[in-house]
Amino acid sequence: MFKSALDAEFQSTIALWLQERGEILVMFRYPNAGGARDYELHDSVDSIMRRLSVLPSQTSVIAFRHPQLQQRGTVTRDFIATAMDFIPDGVEFLVVETALTTAGSQSWFHNASGSSRSELREELEQSMGRPVMLGRYPPWLQDGPDVISGYVPNQFGQITPGAY
Repeated sequence: MFKSALDAEFQSTIALWLQERGEILVMFRYPNAGGARDYELHDSVDSIMRRLSVLPSQTSVIAFRHPQLQQRGTVTRDFIATAMDFIPDGVEFLVVETALTTAGSQSWFHNASGSSRSELREELEQSMGRPVMLGRYPPWLQDGPDVISGYVPNQFGQITPGAY
């Protein structure tokens, strides 16, 4: 049974978490898009619902109760040194730029992941001078008390997950 990201249970859970935390990370996995994902911080149910209103049906939406990607700032040599101490070798990490990248008519928030110190250093060096958030890759594969997921339904309210 698949859940809608637009139903009352999903929204009330998000509202409760936002009341507790003030901000939550939401991951959007796009259907039939070769694994494309976005990661966004939201501070209100309204901002999440506005975002959901422009997403294609079948988009997978995963929200995290606990703070994620806690190391934040502009990438400098000092930031990279701190990051290397913050993320142990062999632990999967996620880096998300918080400034929009634009190429022609396309725009996105660059993100990258990996599990080695060399990958972490390389990804951060590619984001030199840009604002980022960084942390361990959020545990998203299974819903539980700290993770909720749903899908954007089609125009008829039906949920049919796509290929991610």
